[in-house]
Amino acid sequence: MSNSFRTIDEYIGSFDADSQNFLKELRRIIREVVPKETAETISYQMPTYKYHGNIIHFARYKNHVGLYPGSGAIEAFSERLKSFKTSKGSIHLSLDSPLPQKLIQDIVHFNVALLKDKNEPKWDTYRSNWEACYEFMAQIIVKTELTSAFKWGTEVYTYEGKNIISWGGFKNFFSIWFYNGVFLEDPDKVLINASEGKTKSLRQWRFTSVQEMDETKILAYISESIQAVKDGKEIKVQKPKSNNPKGLLKELLVQDSLFEAAFAGLTPGRQKEYIDYIDEAKQEKTKKSRLEKIKPLILSGKGLYDKYKK
Repeated sequence: MSNSFRTIDEYIGSFDADSQNFLKELRRIIREVVPKETAETISYQMPTYKYHGNIIHFARYKNHVGLYPGSGAIEAFSERLKSFKTSKGSIHLSLDSPLPQKLIQDIVHFNVALLKDKNEPKWDTYRSNWEACYEFMAQIIVKTELTSAFKWGTEVYTYEGKNIISWGGFKNFFSIWFYNGVFLEDPDKVLINASEGKTKSLRQWRFTSVQEMDETKILAYISESIQAVKDGKEIKVQKPKSNNPKGLLKELLVQDSLFEAAFAGLTPGRQKEYIDYIDEAKQEKTKKSRLEKIKPLILSGKGLYDKYKK
């Protein structure tokens, strides 16, 4: 498959007529129900729909089309997916069978509900202040063997699927970030960890003007980052342990025995959905609002996303 697709139209147009019809129909099904703010793009060299994050991807393979809604959706719709071949995060759609429109659209609705309260960073807020730096990096990057992908609201450059480098202009500086920067020797002592204690691999190189940017040095850091991937250097991400109720949710469970009994009667998966839903809220008033929303659902024995699973 080519690595040069820039649009979904280009992607679909690269296949035979029958495949194009199948992919166009799948695209129609998805577009009918995604929010109007959804972006259509190419990510991981697959057609992708983004709304505060990735809603869903799809890709044409030799004998099937892969639909990628994520492991959460696969688990949530497991009963309705029994007749399909699935993996942890993908669904195999047969090219010889009609597309399951209702199922696909319900999965899209499910993921949109998960994403609606999330916000992606807006990397272009100060772009106009750093046009010379953006142009400088655009000229450099074509001299590398990296591939462009659209992730987290910006362009990320990868090698063999591994994130290598990206950049962006902020209020007071222009930053290049190296995703595996922790493994770089950093001979010029320019890399910083902007979030000590939180960021493990990523390191930033900051500039206050394009005059400070040295092409030879930046290319050397990029080359070392690529070599780190070739050498298999990476920090293994540890899966988070299952979480328990805390904060306002825990307080309500302690205070209300009926509510506590109803929560205890839920499946572990449903309990986790509610815990995550409350924990993801940043402000106390949002947590309280969400708690009021979920209380009647829990008391009735329902899961947060049950209405999307039917």
